[in-house]
Amino acid sequence: MSVTHTDHVATVVFDEVGGDGLLLKPGANLKHGLPNFEEQFGAPTSLEEDLLVLASAIFACDLAFKRGEREAITRRIRLTVPVVNTAAFERVRRELQFALWTLSHDAWDVRFTAREGTPEANGAFQAGSPGKALLFSGGLDSFAAAVKFGDAGETVKLVSHVTANRAVSSSQENLLAHLDDRYPGQFERAAFRVSGFDRSSVGLPFPSDSDREETQRTRSFLFLSLAALVARRNRIQDVVMIAENGQMAIHLPLTAARISAFSTHTAHPEFVATMGPIMSKLLGYPIEITNPFLYLTKAEVVSDVVRDHADQLAHAVSCWKASRVRKDYNHCGYCVPCLIRRVSIEAHGTALPEYARDLLTEDVGDLRPDDDGKRNLVELCEFVATIDGRSQAALEDEYPDLINEHIDPVEAIGMYKRFATEAKAVFSSYPNVAKLF
Repeated sequence: MSVTHTDHVATVVFDEVGGDGLLLKPGANLKHGLPNFEEQFGAPTSLEEDLLVLASAIFACDLAFKRGEREAITRRIRLTVPVVNTAAFERVRRELQFALWTLSHDAWDVRFTAREGTPEANGAFQAGSPGKALLFSGGLDSFAAAVKFGDAGETVKLVSHVTANRAVSSSQENLLAHLDDRYPGQFERAAFRVSGFDRSSVGLPFPSDSDREETQRTRSFLFLSLAALVARRNRIQDVVMIAENGQMAIHLPLTAARISAFSTHTAHPEFVATMGPIMSKLLGYPIEITNPFLYLTKAEVVSDVVRDHADQLAHAVSCWKASRVRKDYNHCGYCVPCLIRRVSIEAHGTALPEYARDLLTEDVGDLRPDDDGKRNLVELCEFVATIDGRSQAALEDEYPDLINEHIDPVEAIGMYKRFATEAKAVFSSYPNVAKLF
């Protein structure tokens, strides 16, 4: 791979051999979801195939190029993609790169070259059908959204991204079976297998699992691209974002050390607002992307699930490390999403023995300073104390992330203060955690 300074370079190739950096060949070392699309909708148009290739290539680059430490966490990635509909992609190129920067805090240079084929005709699809397209990840929030729409009698197209992560795919399958049983005829799922695979035997290597980047911040770009295609093919207009609770969507940094590039923005309101116009302009079809849970805590999001679908809680996976947890569990118990999940469920008086590490019962003070669980829990408690103890004006000064046209700071801080109340109530029942306050 040719690399300049901190640059990472990748090229999508088709029949031809050659290109700079990491070579990604659709159908070989790049699974781009085309067979799954064809099963659902038949042959894709050239624009649909172009978008499948682009979105999967971006996700593959995100996996293949590991981040550095500290100042080197931000990557510079140059990706070249041959497309049939060159003019359509050039129209959104700048907005696309900005969306990727907002999402991953990496500097993306996406270049399009011409590929032979017939561009898609204008106005190929028209909106007009009722229903929604919902990103269905197998997590608690997307399941809660499905329950919300199921109870409302809505017809919903679920869109899932699957990889070799068995914990996540099993979660999606189990939750879908429950939805089909509880709301017959209301849900239909389109699942897409997208990832990079090692094909060194034919000259197309790809990093092994142990050598890949774990953050996967561009997964929601891939997810939304798939959902937009599903919505357009079904002639529906609403794409509901990953249905992420406000804590993780706005994602205020727990400490100064997690500011900017050190904080994920996979469901950030600015990214959500940017993606709708990009998909609409690119596909020539009106796409509205929303997050119904933007100003709700996770405990508020899952309240109906805990009350009416409690037997499904164990099937929904929230852990960032689920693929690396020992097989008896789906949750590590010490990453930030696990801790927030635990607060959200136990706030309703329900506790699940689902964590490989029961961090809240450990003597946190005796743990090593470099223990990831200790760091996450201490920083979360400090964040809760800060939110709970300061005024609206003081918090707006403390968190400049709230100064954003896509965030209502009053709603956001109100949501975080409710979370602080929930967290303190849960943590108070664990003496070793309570003393951290």
